[in-house]
Amino acid sequence: MSSGPDQSNWYWQGIRQAEQDGLIYYACKKTANQFVISDDYSHLGHDDATPLLLKYTNARPLSSVARQILALYRSSPDIRFLELGPGAGVACAAVDRLLPGTKIDTISLTPLNPYLRFRWDDMYEHMTEPNSREKRFLRLYSSCRSPFVRNQYIGQFSREISLPKESYHFIYENHGAIFYNFHPDRSSDLMQLSGASISVALSLLRRDGTMLIMASDGRHRMEDALESITTNTDVIVTCKRTSAYHSFPCIVARNESPLSTRLREDNRGLLRKAERILRLDAQALEKIISRIVNCESRPDHHHRASRRISAKTRTGSGCREWNGPGRRRHPSYGIGDDCVMAFTNSSASKT
Repeated sequence: MSSGPDQSNWYWQGIRQAEQDGLIYYACKKTANQFVISDDYSHLGHDDATPLLLKYTNARPLSSVARQILALYRSSPDIRFLELGPGAGVACAAVDRLLPGTKIDTISLTPLNPYLRFRWDDMYEHMTEPNSREKRFLRLYSSCRSPFVRNQYIGQFSREISLPKESYHFIYENHGAIFYNFHPDRSSDLMQLSGASISVALSLLRRDGTMLIMASDGRHRMEDALESITTNTDVIVTCKRTSAYHSFPCIVARNESPLSTRLREDNRGLLRKAERILRLDAQALEKIISRIVNCESRPDHHHRASRRISAKTRTGSGCREWNGPGRRRHPSYGIGDDCVMAFTNSSASKT
């Protein structure tokens, strides 16, 4: 086995071309195709016989929640999307198909070939274990005349990568830099760095931006950090706390983001003006996001349904629980009893 990718490696040819075109920026210089920072989840093989190492951890599809939220930006001009930890680029390829013309940037430890875009949104059914047959890999991709990823920043986030603030409409993280910064065995000093990574990511969001972190750390530390770092005008959507280990999505929607606007729609949405934290039953989150997007093209229907929402206030808790007629189902979102809680600030009950 050679010390680095062979000169004839077809996948690396596109990476070298992107480097020459100024599309890949390295925080640290590499030598002979060897990166200073090791990546245990890299999709890059080490010789021409195995150009790609596609696996579950580096080929995660774009989540359905991300698709729904991105759909809210389809009428926005010049959409800018940032993925923290893109792996082999499966989610980025899906975004490029979903919203053609979107300016896609990535931050990761290893580069990807921006001239080869995956053919399918979900690659799990199509990819195999590393195989020496080049044709088997090439069938997974379609060639791009123009790179589908605009800029790639290679280095550790957030210590080595610095980007212009308030640049992105949507920031997506699915078991990437933020998630691994919240490793359960990390020391308190490293946990401070973890919080700093969230703060830096939030600074990259536009005023109408949304950040989706697909997996929390399972110990509520990520949720706590989000609630303490964000401003009073941001909307935080997390899953309700359980006694069991959990790892569920976390969403931050800036005040002018389409998701925040719809959650507070004319004081008839799920959040009142003074409320900023929405905790949902895990199964309810995707359903609510889906209903919001589906109602976007039918605003009158959304307003009529929202008027039928009933709420009860827990005395002294600062928490409202949304329940439907007879406190059985939410008429607009199809949510069961005690599925949603809304808070004014992070000091509310952590139940």
